[in-house]
Formats: sequence, C-alpha cells, structure tokens
Amino acid sequence: MSTTPNLDYGSMGFKEIIVKLDGDNTIAIITLNRANERNTFSPLLVEEIVEVFGLLDRDDRVRVIIFTADPSAPAFCSGAMLPQGDLGWSSLYQSEAEREGPQAHRDLGGVVTIAILRCRKITISAVNGHAVGAGITALQLPFDFRLIWEGAKLAFPFVRRGIAPEACSSYLLPKLIGNSASLGLFLSGDTYSPRHHFLQPLYYSIHPNRSNVLPAALQLAYDLAENTSQPAIAMTKALVWRGKDTIEEQHLLESLVFRGLSGAGDGNEGVRAFKERRKVGFEDKLGDMKGELRPWWTEVDIRHRKAKL
Repeated sequence: MSTTPNLDYGSMGFKEIIVKLDGDNTIAIITLNRANERNTFSPLLVEEIVEVFGLLDRDDRVRVIIFTADPSAPAFCSGAMLPQGDLGWSSLYQSEAEREGPQAHRDLGGVVTIAILRCRKITISAVNGHAVGAGITALQLPFDFRLIWEGAKLAFPFVRRGIAPEACSSYLLPKLIGNSASLGLFLSGDTYSPRHHFLQPLYYSIHPNRSNVLPAALQLAYDLAENTSQPAIAMTKALVWRGKDTIEEQHLLESLVFRGLSGAGDGNEGVRAFKERRKVGFEDKLGDMKGELRPWWTEVDIRHRKAKL
C-alpha cells in the first residue's frame, strides 16, 4: 500500500476535528471539535474521521493514534445529533443510492468503526467525558486501547429509543467482553459507570480525574511508539481480527506471519537488542511490507456504488 507524503494535518481544513502530531511526529492526536454540540456525531465528522484514519494508516511517520476530546467539553461524545426530532442524517439518505432501497443504506457509525479497525497503527481512545451511543460504539470499541475517566456516564440506549445497536457494536462488543455482559448492556439500555463489572474488562485503565486521561494516553503512546515494531503491530492486529476459523488454520497462519517477521529487519533488531540489553531501534515501515506480510484476507467492499461514503 502506498504511503502518504509528510502531510501537514493542521492545514488540511478539518472542521469537526483537530489533528496534530507529537513525539517527533510519531504520535497523532485527534481531538473532537464539536464542544458546543456536546461532540455529537455529524455527517461531516464521519467524513473527516474516515479521511484522517486512512491518511494516518499510510503515514509511516506515525506509530500511535490517540482520539480524545477537550476535557472542558460537556461530553466526550453524546452520540448522534438529534435536531428537531430527526436523527440528523436525512440529507444523506436522499441520494440516488438510498432511493434504490434499504440494501443501499450504510450505517455511518459502522463506516467510522470499520475505518478505525482497518487502521494498522496502534489506536488509543482517551475517553475524558460522558459517552452515549456512537460515543461508545464507534469511538471506543474499534480502538486497541481504551482509557477512561471514572466519572464518565456510559450508555447503549438503543432499545430505549426504539432502535437496535449500530456501528458494528453487535459484532465487536461480544468479542471484547462476552455475550452475557453485552446483552446486559444492550437490552437494559441503562446508564453505567466504567467500574461496573460489565464494563471494566473494556478499559485498559480508569482514572479519577478527566484531566488525567490524555496524559496517561500520551505516556502509553510514547512507550509504544518507542518500543514496538510497526509491521509486528499491524500483523498482530490482523491475526486477532482477520484470523481463521479453526485452530489448525490459525496455526498455519501464525507460522507464516512469524516466519515473515523473523530473521530480518525489526525481527533481527529485536533479538539483538534483547541480547545486548539495550533499547530497540526498530526502523521497518508498513510501506516496506512484502510477501507473506501482505493481507491474506479478502476485504469486503462496503461502499455502495452511488453512495458518498
């Protein structure tokens, strides 16, 4: 996959998010920029998140991506915007694609989830506020690490709104915390604390103050950016989310990937650094991956032929 040039994300005209690079450009911080709207989901926000995660995936400077909100905002994300009793997406559904029938519809929370989950970099959701609906389903579940403020109020309110879970949450949540806890959250539609026994397994760490969350995420990001290999991270994520159906098939796949990473580049460097009792100096980039490290799965095209996203 081709890599992006050294982009200046601050000059790209994003309106609903603020993007900056930190740590010698190895860490990207994406901050929601809709505080006046309680950081609700909007069609433009969806477009910008999908675009930036695609760019960051191909930017070999970047090793870790943090997604967060300004801690002074009323919420991390209050879900989909609900203007005048409408879900706020009606203009998107008036396209020719939508007129072709329900099979043309694409849940925009799911579009965001898949864009984040397809990203081969380490992703961290730094949840420094309340989160409802898409604020959990799309902006937490597809991330590799989730750090959260212990005072956050969290809800999957769908059944209390007469709708069903979205943003691929019915796929991801059971895989992350199990069917029983997922059904408890989905079917009650109630509000929970991060320390509730249903939710605790979801979070890498829980912090007493909102202001602690982003610094903790940055500390984690600096460690991971400095001490992990880009290809090893990408392949490990793919083995988990793009694995095989049987243990024998997974054994063959792991063997192929292990061989591809061992004995050259970062694989050699990791062994040498361990033997020499020194810090690693990983240099391999995702753009350099070849052979058995290429995608082994067939990626389903979720775009409708006339849809905007």
